[in-house]
This record gives sequence, C-alpha cells and structure tokens, in this order.
Amino acid sequence: MAKKIATHLNFSVLDTDKMLEEKYHISVYDCFEKYGEENFRKLEYNILVDALKCENVVIATGGGTPCFFDAMKIINESSLSIYVEMSPKSLTQRLINAKVTRPLTKNKTEEELFDFVTINLSHRETFYKQAKLTVKGENFHINDLKFNN
Repeated sequence: MAKKIATHLNFSVLDTDKMLEEKYHISVYDCFEKYGEENFRKLEYNILVDALKCENVVIATGGGTPCFFDAMKIINESSLSIYVEMSPKSLTQRLINAKVTRPLTKNKTEEELFDFVTINLSHRETFYKQAKLTVKGENFHINDLKFNN
C-alpha cells in the first residue's frame, strides 16, 4: 500500500521497521526478543520521530507503532495519516503469508493467530480510527484516494 501511494505521489517510502534494523543493526524480531516489547516500542517511537522529519515520503509503520506513547498524535500533527482498514481474516492471511514472522505472532496456529488478530485489532482500532483518512485495504485502488499535490 505504501509503495502504491508513494509511486502515485512520486515520493519515497520509509519503512520504520527497516529504519530500525539499519540504525540498530538488529532485526525487529531479534530486538523484540532480546530487549522486550517496552524497549522495542521506545526505539520504534524514536525511529518514527526521525521519519516524520523527512519530506516527500510515505511512512509505513508497524501495526503497533501508532498505539504507543503519543505516536498517533504526532503523526496527525505533522502528516496525513491513513488507516488501511482490513478484516481480521485478511490480516491473518497477510501474517501467514508474510516473509518475516512478527514477534507477537510466532508459533501460533492459524486459529490462534486469527483470535490474536481479532483481539489486538479491537484494542488498536481506538488509535487507528484517529487517522485523518481511512481506506479499505482489501481491493484498494490508488484512485480511491484524493490527493491535493
């Protein structure tokens, strides 16, 4: 999704997970495992703050990023935030097919993963719904977005 939007706007894409891995020379998974969620979230927040200083970029964040500290507030203050809304079923399939296992989803069966996604989505939507724009993630088309560029 971020790549489609960035291409449309002729912007670059910044992925906060990749930025964290490059800056700290550790994978997101290993960082989470080695230092715990609280420390990971602090590093993730610092990366977000750095990313928001950049111009002409689309920032792809991890699903938890907007939900900690005042992240959603600073995102909205400095940029156009977009919530890519997807069903728990679709999100579960994305996680199953992902190239990289997320720390919070490791070793879960498909049923456990679906339950995990459903529960977490219900908690995280409080933050996600603060986004300035919401789009449906399933069958998304760039023309669904209206930009003034």
